[in-house]
Amino acid sequence: MSDLAEYKDGVFAPLQEVEEATPGEVYQVFSESELNRLAAAVPWLKESERSFGFWENEEDAAYDGL
Repeated sequence: MSDLAEYKDGVFAPLQEVEEATPGEVYQVFSESELNRLAAAVPWLKESERSFGFWENEEDAAYDGL
Protein backbone atom coordinates (compact mmCIF):
# COMPACT_ATOMS: atom_id res chain seq x y z
CA MET A 1 0.00 0.00 0.00
CA SER A 2 1.20 3.46 -0.81
CA ASP A 3 2.01 5.83 2.02
CA LEU A 4 2.08 8.87 -0.29
CA ALA A 5 -1.27 10.35 -1.26
CA GLU A 6 -2.71 13.58 -2.62
CA TYR A 7 -5.91 15.06 -1.17
CA LYS A 8 -8.07 16.34 -4.02
CA ASP A 9 -11.81 16.97 -4.21
CA GLY A 10 -12.43 15.27 -0.87
CA VAL A 11 -10.53 12.09 -1.79
CA PHE A 12 -7.04 10.82 -0.95
CA ALA A 13 -5.46 9.54 -4.16
CA PRO A 14 -2.24 7.50 -4.05
CA LEU A 15 0.74 9.11 -5.76
CA GLN A 16 2.21 5.77 -6.78
CA GLU A 17 0.71 2.48 -7.91
CA VAL A 18 -0.97 0.46 -5.20
CA GLU A 19 -0.88 -3.32 -5.58
CA GLU A 20 -3.47 -5.69 -4.15
CA ALA A 21 -5.76 -3.00 -2.71
CA THR A 22 -9.29 -4.20 -2.01
CA PRO A 23 -12.17 -1.93 -3.04
CA GLY A 24 -14.14 -0.81 0.02
CA GLU A 25 -11.28 -1.64 2.40
CA VAL A 26 -10.11 1.14 4.72
CA TYR A 27 -6.40 2.01 4.51
CA GLN A 28 -4.44 4.38 6.72
CA VAL A 29 -2.21 6.87 4.94
CA PHE A 30 0.55 8.72 6.81
CA SER A 31 2.08 12.05 5.90
CA GLU A 32 5.84 12.26 5.48
CA SER A 33 6.16 14.14 8.79
CA GLU A 34 4.14 11.45 10.59
CA LEU A 35 6.31 8.70 9.10
CA ASN A 36 9.46 10.55 10.19
CA ARG A 37 8.06 10.95 13.73
CA LEU A 38 7.16 7.24 13.92
CA ALA A 39 10.56 6.19 12.57
CA ALA A 40 12.30 8.36 15.17
CA ALA A 41 10.36 6.59 17.96
CA VAL A 42 11.36 3.06 16.90
CA PRO A 43 14.89 3.05 18.40
CA TRP A 44 13.54 4.45 21.67
CA LEU A 45 10.82 1.77 21.79
CA LYS A 46 13.32 -0.99 20.99
CA GLU A 47 15.61 0.20 23.77
CA SER A 48 12.73 0.21 26.27
CA GLU A 49 12.13 -3.53 25.73
CA ARG A 50 14.94 -4.29 28.17
CA SER A 51 12.84 -2.73 30.94
CA PHE A 52 10.37 -5.58 30.66
CA GLY A 53 12.88 -8.42 30.67
CA PHE A 54 11.76 -9.55 34.12
CA TRP A 55 8.55 -10.89 32.52
CA GLU A 56 10.53 -13.31 30.38
CA ASN A 57 10.32 -16.33 32.65
CA GLU A 58 8.62 -19.70 32.75
CA GLU A 59 6.07 -18.64 35.38
CA ASP A 60 4.69 -15.82 33.25
CA ALA A 61 4.84 -17.76 29.96
CA ALA A 62 1.17 -18.67 30.39
CA TYR A 63 0.28 -15.02 29.74
CA ASP A 64 2.36 -14.66 26.55
CA GLY A 65 -0.58 -15.57 24.30
CA LEU A 66 -3.03 -13.07 25.78
